[in-house]
Amino acid sequence: EAAASLLSSGSLTLNPESREALVAGHPVDLTKREFDLLEALLRNKGRVLGREQLLDSVWGYDFPGETNAVDVYIRYLRAKIEDPFGEKFIQTVRGVGYIIRD
Repeated sequence: EAAASLLSSGSLTLNPESREALVAGHPVDLTKREFDLLEALLRNKGRVLGREQLLDSVWGYDFPGETNAVDVYIRYLRAKIEDPFGEKFIQTVRGVGYIIRD
């Protein structure tokens, strides 16, 4: 039952209940925002999510900042879940947003 709630793509696994992120079995320490952003991308795997969409779902409608907050956090995520492992999970769709494909 618990396994059903896991979100994954390749060697990346996210457990929304325990808020754990693993890459190739290694725990990765993510902030709340980083986790929420990654979770939103994984829940919509195969779909391109625009910056506005991500801001709404992760930061909330009343977020006063710029949409580049999304880009900044994508960079943080890549530094934590991709670079150390030589993996690529998050793809940039120019002018649109981001996607995780299986």
